[in-house]
Amino acid sequence: MIADIHRHIDDDLRREWAVPLGSFEALAALRDLGGRSRPQALARHMRIPPSSLTRRLDRLAEEGWIERYHDVDPNDHRAIDVELTPRGRTLWREMNRSYRRAVNARFAGRLSDEQIAVLGDVAAAVGQGSIVETVE
Repeated sequence: MIADIHRHIDDDLRREWAVPLGSFEALAALRDLGGRSRPQALARHMRIPPSSLTRRLDRLAEEGWIERYHDVDPNDHRAIDVELTPRGRTLWREMNRSYRRAVNARFAGRLSDEQIAVLGDVAAAVGQGSIVETVE
């Protein structure tokens, strides 16, 4: 069921923006981290393997939605930072409306307030934070 909801939301975003949900999630996570981060920290925040994030960042950089900064650590010349560009921030902001609309249509809009509260309690109990923040 969760995989189906995820797939439908991905389909909705691809149809409207020609951008997959995974790219939107990377933009959103980067924004959550203040707009600039090391890729390793971003992958940890997203709870995905760094190799999966690398492919997403490649696409985001190709589109001009993020910028990579090299030589950010004089002790580690391999270190890089990634930062949202103004275009990336704008895309996130506009896509966020579509994302919230898709989540509501595919998930939250089908639940009562009581059901959403129960899901929030369950998420908190298992240490995943509050689902209520995601669907409001």
